[in-house]
Amino acid sequence: MDPIIIVMITLLALPNGDNGVHVKPFDSAAACTEAAAIEASDPFVAHVECSELTDGNLTLSFKRNPGQPATSSPAKAAS
Repeated sequence: MDPIIIVMITLLALPNGDNGVHVKPFDSAAACTEAAAIEASDPFVAHVECSELTDGNLTLSFKRNPGQPATSSPAKAAS
């Protein structure tokens, strides 16, 4: 049986428009939950959650907020 791997997934939203995803492993779900509560108090954290990896794989699913405008595809340069 493989060991259980718990990770904290943090989605950042910085004031300059940059964003990123950080993943940090933890020894237990309780330790992850405690750290997630601290991270959630940071104003530059858009979302944080703890998750258990399935077969050592982490699958992320990004869903656009209903009020967020869709990003258009870049225009082709004229030659």
